[in-house]
Amino acid sequence: MKNMIPLIALSVAAGFSAPVLASEYPDRPITLVVPYAAGGGTDTAARIIAKKLAEKLKQPVVVENKAGGATQIGTSYVVRAKPDGYTLLMGTANLATNPAFYKKLPYDVETDLVPVVLATDVPVYIFTSPDSSVKKVQDILDRSKKTGDLSYATAGVGSIPHMAAEIFNRKTGLHLQHVPYKGSAEAVVATSGNQVPLSFDNLAPAYGQVKAARLVPLAIAADKRSPALPNVPTLTELGIPVIAASWWGVLAPTGTPPAVINTLNTQINEVLKEKAVQDYLLQQGIHTVGGTPEQFAQYIHDEAEKWDGIVRDANLHLEN
Repeated sequence: MKNMIPLIALSVAAGFSAPVLASEYPDRPITLVVPYAAGGGTDTAARIIAKKLAEKLKQPVVVENKAGGATQIGTSYVVRAKPDGYTLLMGTANLATNPAFYKKLPYDVETDLVPVVLATDVPVYIFTSPDSSVKKVQDILDRSKKTGDLSYATAGVGSIPHMAAEIFNRKTGLHLQHVPYKGSAEAVVATSGNQVPLSFDNLAPAYGQVKAARLVPLAIAADKRSPALPNVPTLTELGIPVIAASWWGVLAPTGTPPAVINTLNTQINEVLKEKAVQDYLLQQGIHTVGGTPEQFAQYIHDEAEKWDGIVRDANLHLEN
């Protein structure tokens, strides 16, 4: 991909054509578009951020769900919106993975959107059933090399957990077989019922089964252990350096005034620092992040390059 930072700088600079002062913004309700259906992790994070942000901005922040097209429908809606700071996107890791899978997208992440702030990081875990013969990560290596029959469930082809499993395969030299389901709920049921020996997924959809001891987390694909499950080792600790996470962050249409971007960045960062917000999200395995627009732009760029390489090396395909 092209270097993103100059493009983002140009996008922000273009906002000067719409002179809006931070002191004047906002003076009416803001819409935060979630490109998934209500009830999922993205929606959950968006709603608590919207609630707290509304308190700080003294204006309602309304979450609007526009699901479909691997987040393309909701993203396209925001791209076409007036760049005045009143229509925002709760962007997801699909902003970095979709360009690798789809030859044609109805938007260009680098030129059509301005990053505001990276809000959350949601690491991928490896899960198994307590009834499975796999009790630890070493068992995966030993059994797979011996029999070659291990498979794993995910929420679908092209999902971040699927991509994490592909990295795991590359790092270990294994060939775990992918069993894609229509969503995390189905994958969790299949794994907890020992229909599939393993699954790669985020914690949120599996947390209920983990608490009920019907699903066992073997490892986390992160650079450090999560306070949500501090006894679960990282794959890096186990000698397999795999780091993969879903993530969500706020973006605005290109041309949104810099003063507005600055106001949103400042206030959302304050929201993410609130202990009540951090604790609420951590219960679902969601870690708050924060930072500058420039840091978020670079993060999207780096993630896109990483996943593009994985997709090409693994020869993965999706229908366009």
